[in-house]
Amino acid sequence: MKETSPVWTPLIPMEAIGNRLKFAHFASLSQAILNEQESAQAALKILDIGCGPGNLASFCKVPADCKLFGVDLWPDQLRQAAAKDAYEALFQVNLVDGLPFVSESFDLIVCNEVLMYLPNGTDMLSELYRVLAPEGKLFVYNPTNWLPSLHSLAKRLTRKIYQERKTIALDVQPDWKGSERACRITFYSFQSLISHIRSVNFHVIGITGFRVFRNRIRLMARLENYAWYRRLVLFLTRRYPYLASDLFVVAYKKANVKTKSLSLDRAAA
Repeated sequence: MKETSPVWTPLIPMEAIGNRLKFAHFASLSQAILNEQESAQAALKILDIGCGPGNLASFCKVPADCKLFGVDLWPDQLRQAAAKDAYEALFQVNLVDGLPFVSESFDLIVCNEVLMYLPNGTDMLSELYRVLAPEGKLFVYNPTNWLPSLHSLAKRLTRKIYQERKTIALDVQPDWKGSERACRITFYSFQSLISHIRSVNFHVIGITGFRVFRNRIRLMARLENYAWYRRLVLFLTRRYPYLASDLFVVAYKKANVKTKSLSLDRAAA
């Protein structure tokens, strides 16, 4: 059963994760969902793409009258998400094959670190556009880097030498049933991620950067313990999102009214 309080409070206290920049975007995501619900005339239907263990419920405050649905490939992840008591329904879906929903089913779609694992990002974005209602919003959070082609080549070469056990590369390994996770196969730059989202007729209306380094350098993890470092990184990446290693993109499905799309020049200014 879903909670009946005005909002679902995060299951993990924010003070426990506040010193890790990898979670910083959840505050922006929470506020974006809250703003959409406050301006809506009815309870929003939200689709959590690649919901995993229910991170949206773990890290976000979401209005309790929203109807949250989740999809993921891995049964164990879905069981953990179900334990959060926040989702109306959860579905096991291989995103490579599309979405099992009728068109214009959802008011909001959250796509949190999903495109990086898919070989057919354009097809997936087209599916998100299809199941999103007119005037609905898409929230995409995804890593970026300055040399995506080089990183992609390095990743492919590395996989030939070593690939983690029970990890699958969905571009060349369609049989996922013995796996527990996917590995990153798609790499974006700042420009290519925005262009990719726009390529299926979404209108980008917001871009926010988070983090500068995604790698697991021990020094970076230690620096995140200091508030001054976290404030500095967030100041730089939000003011200059093209410097960020992670982007939070808000896109809009145009209905019959005109909506101004955010230009790359303005976003980078």
